[in-house]
Amino acid sequence: MKKIVYVKDLCCERCARRVAEKLQLSDKVLKAKSDFKKNRIFVEVSSELTDEELKTLVQAQDQEVISIELRIGIFG
Repeated sequence: MKKIVYVKDLCCERCARRVAEKLQLSDKVLKAKSDFKKNRIFVEVSSELTDEELKTLVQAQDQEVISIELRIGIFG
């Protein structure tokens, strides 16, 4: 399942990359890529991971989660 996590402030590319790398250490996060300019993190997660658990993982990286949305699109 692909989702977008919107966060309050990814200060720089290095910090954003660190957050994505830390998320990928979780068994339930298959892929993670961050976009610090738009304050969002694209994740591909197993169906077992709830939004609340994902929020907790992101917040453990000192990031304030604004929202989590299902990623919908042609290449979804």
